[in-house]
Formats: sequence, structure tokens, C-alpha cells
Amino acid sequence: MNPQVLAGARLLLTGGAGALGTVIARTFAAAGADVAILDLDAQGAATLASELGDTGRLAVAVGVDLTDHDAVRAAVAEAEAALGGIDILINAAGGGIVAPFAEMTDEQWRTQMARNLDSVFHVTRAVLPGMIDRRHGRILNIASIAAVSGGRLVRNAVAYATAKAGVVGLTKALAIEVAEQGITVNAIAPGAQATPGRDRDTPERREALLAQIPTRLLGEPQHLADTLLFLASPSAVNITGVILPLDGGHSI
Repeated sequence: MNPQVLAGARLLLTGGAGALGTVIARTFAAAGADVAILDLDAQGAATLASELGDTGRLAVAVGVDLTDHDAVRAAVAEAEAALGGIDILINAAGGGIVAPFAEMTDEQWRTQMARNLDSVFHVTRAVLPGMIDRRHGRILNIASIAAVSGGRLVRNAVAYATAKAGVVGLTKALAIEVAEQGITVNAIAPGAQATPGRDRDTPERREALLAQIPTRLLGEPQHLADTLLFLASPSAVNITGVILPLDGGHSI
């Protein structure tokens, strides 16, 4: 792939201050994209934007609670003004909790819906009109293999799996709705990831986990970032409505 395959493109990335978001932002900037980072962690987003700016890319950070509809609309407007528009949206913000369903509180349930599904709705709705006007856009959502498999890799994740299943439904339905307007909508469904928390696995726990994955490999943030880069590139112009498992074959 051309190393500057996204030269001149403008990316809006949610959750960019996190470990995964940082890798995505760096990967897209290296491919030539300017980047706007939306994150509750305003300082972390600003630090990353400064780093990307030092590489010659235009990068801005906006601190925002993605579960707040009005705040999201204002943040997206600020990002669009700074970049001149949005060509690519990556909804990467989210996060799960582990709680037995029978013991889950209403607040825990609502929080999971807000963080993992409502946030995607708020940001996508704010970005979409500009894409429709330009008749071009790439919308990429981070779902989860839990939305496909029910979360066998992590027990007691019903709320998270449900919210991510909502992301899957949103992705497919929206892909149909905007296909004739030059906009593609796809999602990645990651499996078990090599996150810092995995360092706490006992040898027995790690073996039990890998035994469920045909490749016996945990996902790496760079794998996911590179996959998103392909789906955002001109090569993926005719790919839409896809929920792509990135799970080493776990969901087969």
C-alpha cells in the first residue's frame, strides 16, 4: 500500500487518547491524514495531537463527553472547522465492565449502552451531514467479537456484548442507507487483545485463552490500526456493511 495512501484525508477519531487510539492516530497520520481527536481525557488527547503536529500533520484535540449529545455536536463542529471537514470517522471509544447479569444494576447497564452505543450514535449523526454534502466518507466502528460470539472469551459481559451488538446493527443498516451517497460503513470485531491487563494472566489462564483461538495469537493494536487503514483507503471503495472479525479465528 502507498505509504501516503491517505494524503490530504481528514480523520475524526474518538477515544484517541487511549492505548489503541494512540496507535490508530499515529498510523493514519503516517499515511498522510490530518487528525482530530475526541476524548474525555482532554490532556491525553492534547499530548497526542502535539506529537502528531511535530510530524508535520495538522492535529487537533477536543475534550468531550461522548455520551452528551449537545457536547458532541459542539466538539464535532470544532473539529470540522479546524480540519476543514471530515472524510473518515473512526468510533474507537468505549469500554466494558464485568458483572453477572442477575446482579447488574440499572446504572451499570445504562452506562454500558451510553459508552459503547450511544457515543457511536451521537458522533456519527454529527459527522454524517458533511459527508452526505460531499458525497464521500468512510465510517469505521469498533465493535467486538462479543457481539458475535456472546463474549465467550470474557464471562459476565452481557451489557457490553449487547451494546456492541447494537454497533453491529447500526453499521449494517447505515451502510445500506448511505451507500448511494458515496459513504461506506464498516466495523471491526476484535477478539482477545494483547492489552496491558493480559500481563496479569496466570500461565493456566493464558493457555485456556489461547486454546480457544486457532492462530493462538492475541490481537495487537497495530493489527487493528492497519486493518482500519485498509478499510479507509481507496482500495476499499466497494466494501461496506462488513463486520470483520479480527480474532485469530475464534468466531469460526
